[in-house]
Amino acid sequence: MYLYMFVVLFLALYGGIGWYIGLRTAQWLAAVLPRPVPTGLYWAAVAFLALAFPVSRMAGAWLPLRATELLARVGAWWMTALVYVMPALLLIDLVRILIRGVRLAAPGLVPDLNLVRGTGAAVLLAYAAVLLYGSWAARTPVVTRYELTIPKPAGPYRELNVVLVSDTHLGTIIGKGRLQGLVDRVNGLQPDLVLLAGDIIDDDFRPFVARDMAAVLRQIQAPLGVYGVLGNHDDGAENLPAYRAALAQAGVRMLVDEWVEVDGAFYLVGRNDRSRGPAPLEQVLQGVDPSRPILLMDHQPDRLDEAVAAGVDLQVSGHTHRGQVWPGRLLTDRIFEVDWGYLQKGGTQFVVSQGWGTWGPPIRVGTRSEIVQIHIRFA
Repeated sequence: MYLYMFVVLFLALYGGIGWYIGLRTAQWLAAVLPRPVPTGLYWAAVAFLALAFPVSRMAGAWLPLRATELLARVGAWWMTALVYVMPALLLIDLVRILIRGVRLAAPGLVPDLNLVRGTGAAVLLAYAAVLLYGSWAARTPVVTRYELTIPKPAGPYRELNVVLVSDTHLGTIIGKGRLQGLVDRVNGLQPDLVLLAGDIIDDDFRPFVARDMAAVLRQIQAPLGVYGVLGNHDDGAENLPAYRAALAQAGVRMLVDEWVEVDGAFYLVGRNDRSRGPAPLEQVLQGVDPSRPILLMDHQPDRLDEAVAAGVDLQVSGHTHRGQVWPGRLLTDRIFEVDWGYLQKGGTQFVVSQGWGTWGPPIRVGTRSEIVQIHIRFA
């Protein structure tokens, strides 16, 4: 019952915001266009924009793939309007209310100006600037490098070059072309080991299969292998064997509450995402020799104390996107002990990536698309 109430309240809020943006945009168009826009056609277009994203998420599995991809892309851009246009319009309305109050209190103090034309154009230009900058920040990944030391022997290895990529969100919006760019960039870093820290897929697994993205992922060159864990958006987790098999064809070995011994030198552990009822870390690590380095992948960086208590040497995570679009960073910074970057707690070191892909709005404002390179030195 509570779930239904939440869905109803969310849709009411989402629809109300869409109506508000549509209403204010209609007023601006009426002020600047020589002829009025047909009302029915206009509101049908607004409804299509507003419904595109939820329909692609909730009913996309029953639609042809091309239709789902179209709705997802249109809806994703509409979500940028919810993030930035709606607050700007609210601010403008607040200013208009204040001006009216001043006019009532002191007639003649404020000139009678038509603010609709100017403010509408200003919002449109600012929104276009945000889209241009945000698209660039989302599509031009930076490489963030860390130099770490783990005071344990790792067999014949004195150093290890690890590349971490999280939150690729492959699917209806991020496709094969951008994935090829990621693979080329990763190979250019000449990694020994590649870790995919969850949200490899963006909810819908069909585009990954239909567009043969596995063929691109298989191009990653890492002598010690490519490993991944489940994130909260990874579709197919309910049918884990099939999901594992599909990613195995892409050269990715999934670790779900299990560990592997890599080349007899160190342990790599993968935790199930917290949204899927993971096993206790202590139980997952049964059979691990604590005198060897223990590297852990956990999609969400919110179980740090468990890693410290279990004697993990390095944990890598993603999930946060560092808020992705400002002011989201202000929220993730308060929700997570470390929402991006490096943290040492006890004997455990943590590295959290702000992610390579995007979810929802296909832009980044105040954050960057990121590939992480970790150079580890062993005792």
